[in-house]
Amino acid sequence: MKNDVGRARGVALIGWPIAIIIGSTMLLGGFAGYNKATLDNGGTPLSAWAGPLVALGFGILAFAAYFRRYATTWQGWSPRKRRYWFTLGFCTVIGGVVGAGLVADQPGGRDLTETLVSGSLSVGFAIGASLLWVVGLTIGMILYHRSIDDHEERAWLWAGVAGWYAFIFPAPVWWTLHRAGLAPPADAMLLFFLSLVVNCIVYLWLKFR
Repeated sequence: MKNDVGRARGVALIGWPIAIIIGSTMLLGGFAGYNKATLDNGGTPLSAWAGPLVALGFGILAFAAYFRRYATTWQGWSPRKRRYWFTLGFCTVIGGVVGAGLVADQPGGRDLTETLVSGSLSVGFAIGASLLWVVGLTIGMILYHRSIDDHEERAWLWAGVAGWYAFIFPAPVWWTLHRAGLAPPADAMLLFFLSLVVNCIVYLWLKFR
């Protein structure tokens, strides 16, 4: 029973930050949908900063409540374990900020497929998201490798190799077939997504088997 309680508490520690980020993103999407409907009906939409401001306020208040609720649990963990979960939380926040910024950057009427695949982006978002991704990922990876144990390091390294194989096998084939007129131009982001999926599957299998 004690182990079950510990697992439930661990799920809550991880799940609540993810839920807060998703909730903030949904708020942004709700404001964007409201403004689109208002424009379609000939009304005056809300200011562009209203949605991000409300989503940011919600996130700050929710995380304040989260840290107040689970502060004693964090303090009871070892320094390495705290660094580990802080790193995962940091990377999750980086992804959430980029995702929320993407939602806020899109004009009304653009569907999800166009947003993720072919829709144009503003210059400000493109520069900010690129810098946040590179700097955030660099910091996150340094912190991550300083906090993991040998088991997870082995899982991560083999997952990285598997992800690399998932890229180097199809990429030249796709490029060659395209040069012969047998396939459309190679899509770097589609290959990146395939590599990421393979990386995730191998990592989770090696870590939790």
